[in-house]
Amino acid sequence: MLAGMKPSALLRATLLLGWLAVLSGLCAARTWAQNPAAEAAARQAEEERYLRLNAAIEDLQASFAALQRRVAALRDELQAAREEQAAAARTYVTRAELQDVIERLRELDRKREEDRKLILDEIRKLAQVPLPEPPKRAAPPEPMPPPAAKGYKYLIKQGDTLDAIIAAYRNNGVKVGLDQVLQANPGIKPTALQIGQEVFIPDPALK
Repeated sequence: MLAGMKPSALLRATLLLGWLAVLSGLCAARTWAQNPAAEAAARQAEEERYLRLNAAIEDLQASFAALQRRVAALRDELQAAREEQAAAARTYVTRAELQDVIERLRELDRKREEDRKLILDEIRKLAQVPLPEPPKRAAPPEPMPPPAAKGYKYLIKQGDTLDAIIAAYRNNGVKVGLDQVLQANPGIKPTALQIGQEVFIPDPALK
């Protein structure tokens, strides 16, 4: 019966039993002083009450220990529930947090679209600007014509070769070479001379 009582009720029951034991002892002391037979019966009754009181205290202690175990189990369950709730809060987001993330993504898309339009507008503006003309390069100066050389004109005859013509002029004191003759007669082919073709023989000594 005591196992199902609350802690406050158990405490009141213990105090009540203690007071009853004290009152019983006082009453028995008065009775023993008046009648020895009553004293023996009172002692027997007192021992029985003591045994019942002792059993009730033991029952009360057992109930209190069970209550302590139950409180400890409830405390552990409460701690586990709090930890589970905290883990769930770290894992899941609320509807308000999800809506805030969606709004931020929409804002990023809006700004990206605005930046794209600005870039396209700048490209269109640049396309409308005329390109500057490339700088004109100055024409290279025309080479100065070489000064007119002085020398002799020779008409090709049957059997003439350019080397033989130059050798004949050198024998006559004209200091001229093959390169000078070729330079003075552009387009002439030493191996394909034509009869009647005019060849100019420069003379460096003539000023």
